[in-house]
Amino acid sequence: MQPLHSSDPTWVADYRTLGRLGAGGMGMVLLGRSPDGGLAAIKLIRTEYADDPAFRTRFRREVAIARRVRNRWAVPVVAADTEAAAPWLATEFVPGPPLNEAIAGHGPFPVPSVRALGVMLAEALEAVHEAGLVHRDLKPGNVLLGLDGPRLIDFGIARALDDTVLTATDVVVGSPGFLSPEQAQARTIGPASDLFSLGCVLAYAATGQRPFGSGPVEAMLFRTVYDEPDLAAVPGPLRPVIEELLTKDPEQRLTAAALRARWEEAEQPPQDGWLPAPVTRLISDRAAEMLALPAADPTEIAGPPPGGSDAGQAGSEAAGTPSAGFGPPLATGGAGPYAPGSGTFGPSTPPPGARGPAGPRRRQVLLGALATLAVIGAGAGATALFSGDDPDDRADGADTDTDTGGEGRGRPANDRPQLAVGVQADLEGDGADVATAQIRGAELAVEHLNADADHPFRYRLATADDGGSAERAADAAAALIDDPDVIGVLGAGSTAALKASIDPYVKARLPLLTVSDGSTIPKDSVFASARTSDQLQMTGVMTYVTQHDQGSTAVVHTGSEYSREVTQGVRNLLARTQTVHPVQLDPSAADHRATVRELVSRQPDCVIFGGDWEELVPFAQALDETGWDGYRIATHNAYDQRLLERAGGAVEGWVLVAAVVDATQSDAAADFAAAYTERFEEPPPPYAAEAYDAVHVIALCAGGLREDRGFDAVTRQEMAPSIREMRHRGVTKTFTFEPADGRFTGNGVFFYRVTDGAFVLLGTDVPQE
Repeated sequence: MQPLHSSDPTWVADYRTLGRLGAGGMGMVLLGRSPDGGLAAIKLIRTEYADDPAFRTRFRREVAIARRVRNRWAVPVVAADTEAAAPWLATEFVPGPPLNEAIAGHGPFPVPSVRALGVMLAEALEAVHEAGLVHRDLKPGNVLLGLDGPRLIDFGIARALDDTVLTATDVVVGSPGFLSPEQAQARTIGPASDLFSLGCVLAYAATGQRPFGSGPVEAMLFRTVYDEPDLAAVPGPLRPVIEELLTKDPEQRLTAAALRARWEEAEQPPQDGWLPAPVTRLISDRAAEMLALPAADPTEIAGPPPGGSDAGQAGSEAAGTPSAGFGPPLATGGAGPYAPGSGTFGPSTPPPGARGPAGPRRRQVLLGALATLAVIGAGAGATALFSGDDPDDRADGADTDTDTGGEGRGRPANDRPQLAVGVQADLEGDGADVATAQIRGAELAVEHLNADADHPFRYRLATADDGGSAERAADAAAALIDDPDVIGVLGAGSTAALKASIDPYVKARLPLLTVSDGSTIPKDSVFASARTSDQLQMTGVMTYVTQHDQGSTAVVHTGSEYSREVTQGVRNLLARTQTVHPVQLDPSAADHRATVRELVSRQPDCVIFGGDWEELVPFAQALDETGWDGYRIATHNAYDQRLLERAGGAVEGWVLVAAVVDATQSDAAADFAAAYTERFEEPPPPYAAEAYDAVHVIALCAGGLREDRGFDAVTRQEMAPSIREMRHRGVTKTFTFEPADGRFTGNGVFFYRVTDGAFVLLGTDVPQE
């Protein structure tokens, strides 16, 4: 547990908050004490998400679903308020660690413990399914360990069995490595899906390893669907049941009742507990610490006195102030992201007699401590980025409108601390068009952020030209690194420049986001990919092909690094379920007629082309001459207007899977497209909207860090992990990242079909013929 932050509430309804159990992009989990002394875990949602009607509907649904499950091994809901300005949900507090933490700290469980875990979780799942639900996210992190047994938690993405409303297509449903094949393929799921996840959890408990390995998300999904689980390290007595849980066919999968029948009569855990002794001691120690917690000092948040002239304004902030940009409002400073400056939720004052004597102001103490740490950190090489009243910190021509609302507001807008977002790009070479699109999209985002009086910072852009080359990348990165205001960079101008830039940014601890490059980047601490990777785009292609029941597919490889990356996985995986015809094009040949005629003679049902637009032109023309009319699919690098100009009618009907959205055809990006067109007198080109979103990702994290810090400072060191842990619904897609390596984990694939000589956006769903 962590101490409360200065902006955290002292009270949530009649629960006195004692500390933080966790935090994420959408809210936090607090430890609270009820009037009768009981402890509860309180899930508290940020107001910017609560202001989203769809999100609030989902939260109401989560609470209703969790209340339907009645079982001793499922954590019960003890209180909730889904209609509050900051909705919250309180569940019984379990002092034990989640299963993954116990395994990481103390190793795999012995056979009796795994059996006991399986029996109790099967009972919990029976209760879930009897309530007409599917949990959909059974994983080690959602299994808390208690001395008397496990507790199943988090029904945030659970679904009723008769619910035909699909989850939003831009949200990953389930956790790769623990979800079922039917989840991985976006098929209809039922109780058997949870049993497959249970098999993964039990294999993990017995070995400390995921049965379908780790690594890139797309690789885990593919292995889940097509590979057999790796159960070599699972002890023999456990293997038969786990194998039957991990059967690919849901109809053949072991049921919860059958699991209980098989294992309840087997060897039982020792009488002194079902868990290994080190885990038992850990839980006992934590329980003792929690029960001994003293009452917390009231959290004081600076603001107008009760009944002051700003009371109405604070109330309006609690309801959520819209952003000057598009989509949901960004996190702001002031009284915090959850409520006005009272420091409480629910009643305006705590229950009678509950508040103790006022201690020292937590905010003042934290400010002093953090300011001291900032000075020490700067001496040790940390870069503290802030601006105060120094006129030199202000951009020329900055907005001088008055900034109102929230703590520290009511001052000129140009007195807000200034930060900068860098754009490293090929400004004058072959990548100039993409660079211009990103710079303009980022510029529009900066204008909207600076016009938002509720956002705690002002921004400016800083650009650096890497020429699209590895040789110039280091110098371009150094120029942005040397700018003390820069807290995040969009880049780079090419794959070579991107890879050459990583080391300088790592050394400077400066986050680097890419919105246009999908290549695989070695794991590091500052990189985040704000687009679907070249490998992950093939998940959409796989879904497209398998849903159309193709018997054979020709996979065309052009010899480039990109082509190898996008075709190798799909070729190998399709070969397990159908006939695959690998085709190698001669990159130096201008005429592919002979190769195409030989391909057509094999009578494939589908052709997947893995090259760029220039390579597709002669291939598509040769294929069109043969009159072959099967499914034709090309990948991201073929999505280019020049393809339509050069290939003409030869590409009519082709489906393209791209990691960029045409903002002029997207309902979600319509406002952005209109603002861009008005500002720059032309429709937004590819990557402009993505850059707009990426700047807002950086600003959202900066604003959130300011709230947590409580003063005008943001460090580069904090930005990278904050970006990887956040979630932002932008105008193009929802941005979520893999915390370990920064890979994009949302659904960022868009389908287009060439119709009447134009790319027609079909959406993010697999197109149906």
